Amino acid sequence: MRTLPYPCVNCIHYDKVEGWYNCQAFPNGIPEKIYINENDHTSPYPGDNGIQYEPIEEKK
Repeated sequence: MRTLPYPCVNCIHYDKVEGWYNCQAFPNGIPEKIYINENDHTSPYPGDNGIQYEPIEEKK
């Protein structure tokens, strides 16, 4: 499991809308267990539309 407290912000699918945290996998809101890293979402999760965590490429 990743050690970041909120790994979603480092995922290519993440989309922060003012006051709401969602992504392509969860357009109606990221489940709390994923957002707070109790589930690292590198495997399928119910309702994720077949989309899992993919890290943003770091700039070199």
